[in-house]
Amino acid sequence: MILAKHGLLAGARLRQNVDEVRRVIVARTDGIALYDDVPLEKRDGAAALTATVLGLAAASSASLELESVHFTATVSADGCLFVYPIDATHLLAVVTGPRVDTGALGEAALREVDALRRLSGSPVAA
Repeated sequence: MILAKHGLLAGARLRQNVDEVRRVIVARTDGIALYDDVPLEKRDGAAALTATVLGLAAASSASLELESVHFTATVSADGCLFVYPIDATHLLAVVTGPRVDTGALGEAALREVDALRRLSGSPVAA
């Protein structure tokens, strides 16, 4: 079972290993946040939005006869959003600055996804 403290640890490790990490969210795919590392008053429904982004990526992949989503990225002038499926019911979202080393982030995020997947006990998303 993934708990808020697991998100806290994942966020701390991501921030330690990758420059430009601004925000880390661990959420359920139904849009409920398990962990969000911004103060409570700054939470803005990002868990629901990241779940929607992942759902759209999965639907697009299926429609285009692509395999399952490994991650999805949204890139803007002042930052990026990366969303990784953990399993069928959880996701990891990372908001970064524009100069993030995407290779380093990808490696670090996938390590966290694997660790969280082991804790969840849920099947991997198809």
